[in-house]
Amino acid sequence: MESRNRMFNAVVVITWYFMLKVGESAPGINMLSQGCSSYNVSSVSNFNSNLNITFGLVRTDLMNGSKKFVTEQSLSGPDSVYAMFQCRDYMSAADCIACFSAASTQIRNCSVANGARVVYDGCFLRL
Repeated sequence: MESRNRMFNAVVVITWYFMLKVGESAPGINMLSQGCSSYNVSSVSNFNSNLNITFGLVRTDLMNGSKKFVTEQSLSGPDSVYAMFQCRDYMSAADCIACFSAASTQIRNCSVANGARVVYDGCFLRL
């Protein structure tokens, strides 16, 4: 009888453990799609500078408030950058920032394209 109780208790504990693990917040960074413009920038260094500035502004906006939707721009030189980022409403602030980090890293794979988009299950970023 005592071994049955121990077995039952072990099953209950293991079940609760896995239920709690499933309930943890996930950053929503499973990529669903990505696309790059077929048009290239005229000045890679100017574009990268504007891109870094714009991404810094987006990150600051996300960190300084409870925003889930952000637009920013950097208009210096010939290759301006406009960015639009949105997290799903259910995302926590930390998960939203994590999703932006993943998206901003992934979108750089478009290198010299003057426009791009990355869609994750928790957020999207568009240039």
